[in-house]
Amino acid sequence: MNLISIKEKLQTKSILHDDSVIIEDMPSVIGYDKQFRWSWMATQLNTFFVASDCGNTPITKKFIEEHLKSSFTYTKYAYNGWPRGLQSGVGVISILISDTITEEAKTYCKKLQSGKKWAAFTIPVVIDSNTKEVFFFDKKPMWGRIYFPYFEKIIKELTSK
Repeated sequence: MNLISIKEKLQTKSILHDDSVIIEDMPSVIGYDKQFRWSWMATQLNTFFVASDCGNTPITKKFIEEHLKSSFTYTKYAYNGWPRGLQSGVGVISILISDTITEEAKTYCKKLQSGKKWAAFTIPVVIDSNTKEVFFFDKKPMWGRIYFPYFEKIIKELTSK
């Protein structure tokens, strides 16, 4: 799993994307998808996919938090649609690829410890480039529960082998 394969999957799904840098010296690709669904209580979800190739940089809980913060800050400037909370929300899926991931980082992703934001979600995902294992939430939280089947499906599609 690498940025090229994620970019190809974004293209296949007709999701707008561009190369960018979220954290210095780490190539990234950022995708954007906007969807409205009646099943989401007639809301619009604006999802940003921020994938970064971290090489052999160790992925720790702190590193994930920094990436999520930078990614969320990026969305504040890149998103110019309906105001958050007025039938509109923002999802940020942060995908970090590295050959060194701490157990604490894996747990952080699986337990979705990234916290809550007003009408927004930050979802950490880490991929071990050696084993191709993908770590992300293992339970759907109550907050925003209606969106998590979509998040789970798209994460699996973007990170599958």
